[in-house]
Amino acid sequence: MPYDIDGAVEPDDEQLLSRVAWYYHHDGLTQDEIGRRLGVSRIKVSRLLDRAKRAGVIGITIHSKHRGCLELEGRLRERHRLDEAIVIPALEPPRGEDEAPLAVNERLTQAAASYLMNFIADGSVLAIGWGDTVTRTLKRLGYLLGHTGASVVTLTGGVSTYLQMIGGLSAPIAQAGRLHMIPSPLITSRAATARALLREPAVQEVIAMARKADYALIGIGALEEDASLVRGGYLSNEELAGYRARGAVGDVLGRFLDLRGRPLELEIHDRIVGIDLESLSAISRVIGVAGGPHKVEAIRAVLAGGTLDMLITDEPTARALVD
Repeated sequence: MPYDIDGAVEPDDEQLLSRVAWYYHHDGLTQDEIGRRLGVSRIKVSRLLDRAKRAGVIGITIHSKHRGCLELEGRLRERHRLDEAIVIPALEPPRGEDEAPLAVNERLTQAAASYLMNFIADGSVLAIGWGDTVTRTLKRLGYLLGHTGASVVTLTGGVSTYLQMIGGLSAPIAQAGRLHMIPSPLITSRAATARALLREPAVQEVIAMARKADYALIGIGALEEDASLVRGGYLSNEELAGYRARGAVGDVLGRFLDLRGRPLELEIHDRIVGIDLESLSAISRVIGVAGGPHKVEAIRAVLAGGTLDMLITDEPTARALVD
């Protein structure tokens, strides 16, 4: 756990304290239920509640800048049938400006890493997609993944892309036999090539492992000029504009969705080597990390499709998703 419950209340500490306080006093969860939700013991929950009272987090109301976020988390869970949601507070930008997308991503991935640190342990299997938020989260999880018995498995092909994402983290995990990548490109030149690769035993073995993962960590792509697929050289801006004209609002693992969360009938989908969306949805806990005004439509589509069990997003995005 990254929290020291005997020290001073730091910003991350306050968020944990207020989360425990809200679950207990507002949602009526027992200390055992809160412990299971947060990955801590019941005794630790009890100590956190006591400390929250002493720190002034609990009074007649919950005195915390995170209260609005906790309300939004509950509304997101209810409206979009999520098991869990984490909403980080808005970081007030200079007057008249929006929070920069990279700043949003950096803060979101801090929340994602903090959450996963509570649960990843020896024997855990983390399945990963690709993109900026996943890359940043993995960097924050570097020590944990490198020094526990946890395994990492990719959800798609694209070996070179994943090696760039994981960077120096890949060496200790690979040496221990805990890094499993689908041995293929992400997108092939022909549909027949993708079908042939998907029949290969080595590819099927990794996909089967991904289906049984404890957690799947994915980003959500918006249809914009600097989209990950464009930056990676898989698509041109012209192709992306064509998908947008056909009703696409976002993508998950290279599969483009309409507003209702349905995959479009696109030729590119037949050339992707990786897990399909139905199998992705069946993974024990699928965690989506995305935020910012440019991602609202895409996130809403993914939620409509029922792919996610958990969403980690920022306050303005959450308000747009529930209003």
